[in-house]
Amino acid sequence: MVRDIWERLVRATLLREEIRQIALEESSSSISSYSSSTTSSNSSLLDTNFNHSIPGILFTYEQIRQATNDFGEQNLIKHGHSGDLFRGILEDGNQVVIKRIDLRSVKSKFYVSELEFFSKIFSHTRFINLIGHSLTNVVEKFLVYIYMPNGDLSNSLFKKKIPDDDLYSLVSLDWITRLKIATEAAEGLTFLHEECSPPIVHRNVQASSILLDEKFEVRFGSLSEICEQRGSARPKMITRLLRLPRNFKKSSSDEPNATCGYDVYCFGKVLLELVTGKLGVDMSDTANLKIWLAESLPYISIYDRNLVTKIVDPSLFTEEDHLEEIWAIAIVSKVCLNSKPSKRPPMRYVLKGLENPLAVIRDECYRKALKTTEDIGSMSLDKASGITTDDRNTIVTWPDGVTERWDHNKMLDSNVWLY
Repeated sequence: MVRDIWERLVRATLLREEIRQIALEESSSSISSYSSSTTSSNSSLLDTNFNHSIPGILFTYEQIRQATNDFGEQNLIKHGHSGDLFRGILEDGNQVVIKRIDLRSVKSKFYVSELEFFSKIFSHTRFINLIGHSLTNVVEKFLVYIYMPNGDLSNSLFKKKIPDDDLYSLVSLDWITRLKIATEAAEGLTFLHEECSPPIVHRNVQASSILLDEKFEVRFGSLSEICEQRGSARPKMITRLLRLPRNFKKSSSDEPNATCGYDVYCFGKVLLELVTGKLGVDMSDTANLKIWLAESLPYISIYDRNLVTKIVDPSLFTEEDHLEEIWAIAIVSKVCLNSKPSKRPPMRYVLKGLENPLAVIRDECYRKALKTTEDIGSMSLDKASGITTDDRNTIVTWPDGVTERWDHNKMLDSNVWLY
């Protein structure tokens, strides 16, 4: 009885301390938010002082309009959630891509986040270059980027080719190029997560955000959702011990995916797309994403290389010499797709695996991490699509769409990755 009272007292004390910390952080966040809103309310201050801290050329609205042929439909590349992208030709003849941000339909935080990123990290080989900008228009803002001849990974993995007979055919990227793209993309994310302080989270890692130049060199685009990772990405020990709900403490950015672990998960999806050749399953489409993963992950095993051939892109079967590498990258992908963020590898380990795929098969860390993912990958489709219970534990689908096996017998998770 004495022990029971003591344990309850310890729990209450720890809980009070954590609540006090949360209150302090939220208070600090409110002050910061107020300061931010006060600054942003003065649009002229944003347009003048902010301009001077951003690298690149200051374009006039007339120059932007002429470069895009008055924003003609033939120049439109695509409509994006953070702005519309247009092909443009500058007065000197250089091709560019111009993003038009209409503040009547797009939140200003998207382009402000992007400009803050460019003001801190002007030039890096793995991120799109900002040539210039035009921010003087009250309603519309414009960002000017270098032109990437091969577009993005989503439209380059299978290129449409028009032969003499006018019939369309698809030409896929070979494995060497796919592995090169994956490795260079991992370099970019490793820079954000490991070399920036505090770590920076991309938050929109997908095939369409991986841009390719004429030599298929990678530069990340889609930087409008980029943000700093504040605080710990993992639940605190006391939160786990007390079985507090996951939304008990919001992140300081109030975003469920503002962690490096989320980037790793999304990158794992990209790796699986490179292996299988299947694109188009959106992260926000949780139902189809879970079906695709439940159909693919069971065929990735560190103990059976030939099993992966059932999901490998058929166009890669001509490259038998690379099957060992394809198998290894599939293993890296599966480990990244672990439903528990604490079990996912940091990007530096992912990068090492991509730089030396054959070492993955012998790596004890990957073996242990893959073992923790096996149960998720082998679950039946009906379990992957909702909350069910079996005789051992529970399959839980969290609000952010991630499905995981919640082990009631374990209060704390061990982590095989050495940070």
